[in-house]
Amino acid sequence: MDKHIQYALSTLLVATSLGVAGTAHAYVTITGDVSPGSPSDPWDLGSSVLRVGGASDPWEPTFNSGEVIVASGGQLFSAGALVGNDRSGTVQVVGYGSKWTNSGSIQLCVKGYNGHGLLVVRNGAEVLTDDLVVGNQNSESYGDVLVEGYDATLTSQVNTYIGLRARGRVDIKQGGSFFSNNVYIGGGSGASGCSSCNGHVTVTGSATRWVSTGEFILGVNSQGTLDIDRAEVFTNNARIGRAETLSRSKASVHGWGGTWTNQGLFRVGTVEGSGELTIGAYGTLVTEDTEIHSELGHAFIKVNDVYASWLNSGDVTVFASGNQSPSLLVGKDAFVSIDGLLRTAPKAVGLYPYLGPSVRIEDGDLIAGAMEVEEGDLDFAGGRLETGSFVGDLANMQSGELSVGEAHPATDIVGGYSQGPGATLRIVVGGASPSPLLQVDGDLLLDGGLEVAPADSSVSFQVGDTIALLGWGGDLAGTFAAVNIAVPLAPGLAWDTSALYTSGEITVVPAT
Repeated sequence: MDKHIQYALSTLLVATSLGVAGTAHAYVTITGDVSPGSPSDPWDLGSSVLRVGGASDPWEPTFNSGEVIVASGGQLFSAGALVGNDRSGTVQVVGYGSKWTNSGSIQLCVKGYNGHGLLVVRNGAEVLTDDLVVGNQNSESYGDVLVEGYDATLTSQVNTYIGLRARGRVDIKQGGSFFSNNVYIGGGSGASGCSSCNGHVTVTGSATRWVSTGEFILGVNSQGTLDIDRAEVFTNNARIGRAETLSRSKASVHGWGGTWTNQGLFRVGTVEGSGELTIGAYGTLVTEDTEIHSELGHAFIKVNDVYASWLNSGDVTVFASGNQSPSLLVGKDAFVSIDGLLRTAPKAVGLYPYLGPSVRIEDGDLIAGAMEVEEGDLDFAGGRLETGSFVGDLANMQSGELSVGEAHPATDIVGGYSQGPGATLRIVVGGASPSPLLQVDGDLLLDGGLEVAPADSSVSFQVGDTIALLGWGGDLAGTFAAVNIAVPLAPGLAWDTSALYTSGEITVVPAT
């Protein structure tokens, strides 16, 4: 028979001081198979470990599920906790002022085929622990954490394992907060964990956040998933994928205000090359330096939906071999800004030959401070590309737009540039320029359109002002199918384009 022990502390509020009269209740409740028993408020277990569900001997009739509820300002102190010990165990901490402080580890789903451990933190309550293990034993069992409601807070000060040796799931939603140090989702660090276990995390809703300050690995030696929907996640040196598994680890960021911000190196993919990150509609990824390690196209970052964006303040390097699909995809009006160098290179270790391309622009904008791309490694299918320098041959043969003079004053191509009939070269000018705004060291093959547009701070042009649009060191072949100079001039002036294919210049002359 279940035992039910409830401790309640009632306080009469003085009406003269508060203006109202009433009763406040602070309590800790235990139900079912829980050890120790006889709670008080505050309930301080000293050096004892809290066991919830399966706390008794397995051969005793009392060996059953259990639950602990801390509510209405109740306080619980423990030195370790085992929740779901071959049976179901639940701990709920609910309401402002309610708090569970644990030294040591909180383990959810401890052992056995029937184990299920659940921790719920709701509506202003707080849980503080040294370590947190969500799904500790047996891949058939599972552990769950729910942090829900404004000011609900879960803090794990040392290590957090989600899906260590069982299935683990964490849901943070509706204004809840999770603060962590080292995080391992899907298996454990080092040799621990199991290949058939998995960990899943969802962070959902505005004002919901997860701040992690230590090591962060999604997919340690089994599958891990992370879904960020209209919420904020902050990490350091995060990695998606560490060991090759049958199921690739995946992350997604989407929804208005959905943001993943990482300090340090952000890495997607493993030595064997797997790991996925998708930035969906209205989602944002903010990084410093990034590496993508891909084999057969199994590791990638996709930024391919409306108002999706990736802002990278440092360098991005793509190591790939045997690509069956791109490792970086920009599409559907997305925006990618890389302040430093975007570089592609074959993987130093790989079973497959390099195939390419590693980078594909379908639609949207890709802006990079500089680019170094292996031959055939950029598929410029559409969208807009702007870079300060490009090392390699740049082929704009489909329907893309190469933009010059907006994010960077000029563009240097250390190689050749070829432009097809459906492509466009757009050059933004702010005044006379003696140096070419687009300098191509190699051959220049022209077709398609040329658009010349004024900068926001463009000066007024006078007769004799010359703009060097193009420069080339190799051979020039072809001409633009259409030239549109949309830079306004005073009445009586016109643009002379007669030297465009000889010196690459246009000049202001009197209109005839």
